[in-house]
Amino acid sequence: MHIQGSHLSNRNMPFRPHTRSMFITSHNSQQNSTRSVSARSLCQRTQAGHTNRWQLAGALGSDLLGHAQVQRAEEFGDKSADRKILSADPMALHWHEDATSCPQSLLPRLVHPLSASRRTGLCKDVTWSSKLDSSVEQFYILSRRVTQNAKPDAVLECLGVRWELHCSVLSDSSKLSELYTNSKRQRDVQLQERAAIGKDSRASKSTCERGLAYRKWHLSGPLILRLPVTDASINKEALSFALRTLYDPEEPPNEWGETVLSTAALLGMSNLFQKCLKEMLTNISSSTVCSFHRVSCKFKETILQRACERWLELFLVIELSCHIKLRDLPFDLLLKTLLSPRLFTSNEYEVLRAVLYWLYLQLNPFRQTLPAHSNVITFFSKETAVFLEQPQGQKYITIFQALRMHGITEWQHLQELQNIRVLPESWLLHILSNHYHTLYSGGDMAMTDFSKQAIRFGMMFDREQECCTQTISLYGFYFLLQAAKMGESDTYSFSIERLRHWDPALCQSSIVSRPYSVRSDRSVCYHITVQSYASGEWQEHSSGPVNQEFGLCKRRCRSKPFQIEGLSPPILVTFSLAFPF
Repeated sequence: MHIQGSHLSNRNMPFRPHTRSMFITSHNSQQNSTRSVSARSLCQRTQAGHTNRWQLAGALGSDLLGHAQVQRAEEFGDKSADRKILSADPMALHWHEDATSCPQSLLPRLVHPLSASRRTGLCKDVTWSSKLDSSVEQFYILSRRVTQNAKPDAVLECLGVRWELHCSVLSDSSKLSELYTNSKRQRDVQLQERAAIGKDSRASKSTCERGLAYRKWHLSGPLILRLPVTDASINKEALSFALRTLYDPEEPPNEWGETVLSTAALLGMSNLFQKCLKEMLTNISSSTVCSFHRVSCKFKETILQRACERWLELFLVIELSCHIKLRDLPFDLLLKTLLSPRLFTSNEYEVLRAVLYWLYLQLNPFRQTLPAHSNVITFFSKETAVFLEQPQGQKYITIFQALRMHGITEWQHLQELQNIRVLPESWLLHILSNHYHTLYSGGDMAMTDFSKQAIRFGMMFDREQECCTQTISLYGFYFLLQAAKMGESDTYSFSIERLRHWDPALCQSSIVSRPYSVRSDRSVCYHITVQSYASGEWQEHSSGPVNQEFGLCKRRCRSKPFQIEGLSPPILVTFSLAFPF
C-alpha cells in the first residue's frame, strides 16, 4: 500500500511527534473503506447503565469472556427462576441469544426471562413474544418453585404460549392426561422406527446420521401437547390460573367467573370446576348475576341457574335496576322474573321504573353509565308515536303486560304514564277507568286472580332495626304495615293496621292530595310473604291469603300478628292487598 505524507499538514500545522495524517490511495480505496467501516462498527462502543460499563455493537469471535457470561447467565436462569439477574439493560433479566430479533448481530441479546431459557429448543414452530404476560410469569415462578426447577416432562402449546408441565400434576386434568398418553404412545412408535432404521444395513451411513440428528431432540426432549381453543371466553389469565392450581390447589384467581369455569371444563379439571361453581354461588351480585346465569345455561348447571333467578326475584327492583349491568339482562329472564309471585318490590311503580330503565338501555346499547330518571322520561316523552304500537316495540308488549299497572295509584305516577308515550291509549284508558270505578264503588276492585292482581308493598328489615313501619294509601283507605322484633329472640311479628285519614302517623301534606273513604268497614284480602337468608339459601315464609274485615275501632282495626321464629336479617317483607267485592 502506497502512503504519502501530507504537505499541507507539514506546512500549516505544528509538528506533533505522536500524530500522523494518512491518505489512502485510489487504487485500493473501495476495498479498504469497506474494511474500515467494518472495523469502526466493531470497535464502536456504547455506555450502559450507571456503572460506566461498555457494550460492543458488533460481533467478536474472540469475545470468550462475553460468551462465558452468556452461558453462565442461562444456567443461572434454569437453576433459580425466582431471582433476577441485573444486567446492562434495565428492561431485561436474562441473557439469551436471539438471532431472529437482531439478525445483524451475533452477540447475545437481552430478552425476557423464563421464555429465553428453553425457547430455541422447544419453540421452533410457534411465534413467541420476547415479553411474557404477568400471568405466564406467575405460572413459571410457581411451577419451578414447587418442582424445585425440575426439567419438564411435557410442553403444552395453547393460546400462543408454551407451558412447561410435569407428569406429577397431569393426573388432576383428564384432558392433559389424555394428550400426554397419546403423545407418549406416538413417540414410542417413532423410537421403534428409529431403532429399525439404525439396524438396517442397507441404508447409507450418512443418510441415517442426518435423519437421527434431525430427530434427536424431538425424540428425547419433553413431549409436545397441542390443545386448540375455540371458546372465546378462555384467555391466558384463566389458563395460567388453572395450570397453577395443578401445582398449588389453594392458588387464588383474579375473579371467579365464566373464564375460569370454561377453562376448567376444557382441561377436564372437575375439582376446579366444582370449586368455581361453589364460589360463583356465593358471589352473585348486580355485577355478576347476568353473566353467571348465562354461564349456567351454557354448561346446564341448574343449581347456579336457580340461584341467579332467585336473586333476581329479590333484588331486580331494589338493586339491579340501579346498576349498569341491567342492560345485560335477557328478555326471557326479565319476563320470567316479572311473572314470579316472589318478586320483591316496594310498590308497583318501582317495577315499572325498572322496566323503563331496562328498555332504555336496550335501545341505547352503547351507553356506559346508568341515566338519570329525568333523562329516561325525556327520552320516551319526545316521541310522537306510541312506542308499543311501532314495529320496534311490538316484541316488548309481553313485558308491559306482566306489570300490575292497576296498582299505580299516585297522581304524579299516573301523570308520568301519560307523558312517556310508551303505552297505547287503550291501556291508559283501561287503567284510569278502573281507578274511577273502584273509587266510585267504595274501593271494590274487579279482581279475578288474587295471586296475579294483588297490589304489592314491600320493606326491608336490616340488622340495626328493631321495628320497621310503612304507611300506605289505597283507594281512600289508609293502612300501617308493621314488622317488629320480639325482644332479644329471633322471632319477628308482622301485622296490618287500618288508620283514620286524620291519624298523626300519616303525612298531612299527602292527605290533602289523596282521597279518603267514609266507610267504617272494609273487607281486605291480604297475603304476607317473608323472605330471609338462612343456612346458605333464601327461605320463604307465607301467611297465605287471609280475608278480614277492618274497622275503625281499636278492636277491629288490626290484623292477627303473623309471627315467625328463627329469622335473621336481612329480611324482605311483602304485603299483598286487594279489596274484594
